[in-house]
Amino acid sequence: MIRLLQVAWQKTNSKELAKELVQESFLELYQHRHNLLVHTSLQGYLFTILRNKILNYYRHQDVQEKYRRFIQLRGEEHSIDSSTTLEGKEMEEKIRAIINQLPPQCRTVFLLSREEQLSNREIAEKLGISVNTVEQHIRKARRTIREGLG
Repeated sequence: MIRLLQVAWQKTNSKELAKELVQESFLELYQHRHNLLVHTSLQGYLFTILRNKILNYYRHQDVQEKYRRFIQLRGEEHSIDSSTTLEGKEMEEKIRAIINQLPPQCRTVFLLSREEQLSNREIAEKLGISVNTVEQHIRKARRTIREGLG
């Protein structure tokens, strides 16, 4: 056991971590005691378990570091995103103002299409107009919005 601790301490530079990894190695050996097929010595098997525990520890550390960097970058992107969000809100307000200036029937058709997600046929039935008229109103609304946004 002393040799296992020395190896773990040497590889991790932490006495507490070394103790924990050695303890986990013995625990894993105990948990799999019924399925063991040791072709070498028990000591060699324990060293293999310990080596895998150490490798898993460093893999886990690597994943955590990548996640920390991702969160940092995400934070920087978030500050950029806030200005983009502001521009998006301004654009929405401008579009809403243009929609409000549309003729009443055209505005109603466009809002039923975009906000309530009704099909052209459903809008036509609901308003008692033809599908062709619905399509014309939607085209007019889209053209007016494009022109209004420049």
